[in-house]
This record gives sequence, C-alpha cells and structure tokens, in this order.
Amino acid sequence: MIADSSEFAARSTENFLWTVFTKSNPAADVFGIEPFTVDKHWGCRGSLVIDARSKPHHAPPLVEDPEVTARIDALAAPGGPLYGII
Repeated sequence: MIADSSEFAARSTENFLWTVFTKSNPAADVFGIEPFTVDKHWGCRGSLVIDARSKPHHAPPLVEDPEVTARIDALAAPGGPLYGII
C-alpha cells in the first residue's frame, strides 16, 4: 500500500484498514505485477499495490478542536450526563 502517512497506517490493523478503505478506489487504485483477467476476474502474479494516498477529490482531513474535545470529555466524565455512554 502507498499511503500519505505510513506511520499511521502501520500503527495498527484498524488504521491500515481505515486507510485502505477510505483512501482508495478499487477500480482505479489497485495495481499488480503481471496482471491478467480470466473469465472477467482480475488477478496478478506478482505484488499487489494499492494507492491509498489522498486525492484532490477527497474531503480535507478532519482536525479536532481542543476546546470542543475538552467540553465533550467533561460531559463524559464521572457525574456528567454522558458518563458511561461515550
């Protein structure tokens, strides 16, 4: 997989899957060494490469606002209305 942030993608299986499934389009971003098609099924004999980099048509990254995060954490703290829910 080719990714913008390989450190993030390699940190856990969840991060890897998140990166692959949110940043790639199987019809356009999957490549293979010695590709072939048999009975309408695509395959390759060598390595598979998935381009999971950000594309111009993707939405910008979501950046947390520290003030909003602190307010949500306060709601979820013991005694808060969302304690035990989130």
